[in-house]
Amino acid sequence: MGPDQLNPGTAQATSAGACVAVKPETGMRGFVDGAWWPRSVSPTTEFTALLTALAATRGPMTRLAYNLAAWEPAPRKLRIEGHQVRLEGFHTLDQHTVSLTDPSGHRMVLLVIPADTTELRGNAVLTRASEPDNLATPHDLLADAPNSVPAVAPQPTEASPEARWETDGGHLLAVR
Repeated sequence: MGPDQLNPGTAQATSAGACVAVKPETGMRGFVDGAWWPRSVSPTTEFTALLTALAATRGPMTRLAYNLAAWEPAPRKLRIEGHQVRLEGFHTLDQHTVSLTDPSGHRMVLLVIPADTTELRGNAVLTRASEPDNLATPHDLLADAPNSVPAVAPQPTEASPEARWETDGGHLLAVR
């Protein structure tokens, strides 16, 4: 099953090339409201395809926030089907998410599946992220996919809170 052949009620693939899966509106709120699988890091091409796909199913968006390090330089605004969408880049936003806002102020966060992801893994992540009861973090969604390599190397678990404090720059005084 290719990226354009996903489960019909969960995901849609548009002629513009966006492959996006969104939780039903009655689904549980979690870290993400669905997933999006762009084919490149070109924001003009990929953001246009995503916004066009969402306009057809969820209505127009007014704002799209993204991580600056994850994408090539982007314009400040895009016009999608007669509506202007403000693009805002941040260094602090998770590299694996985009945040979209509709005209009423409702915010939707989508997991961004890396463009070079295999079809098997990409389809699995799209499906899992759009499940109504999914509460997994972006990192967990990408790490739990078949044949996955974690996006960030796992940190060793400290034995105690004191040990964690020591590694964060704190210092325990020796009791004599």
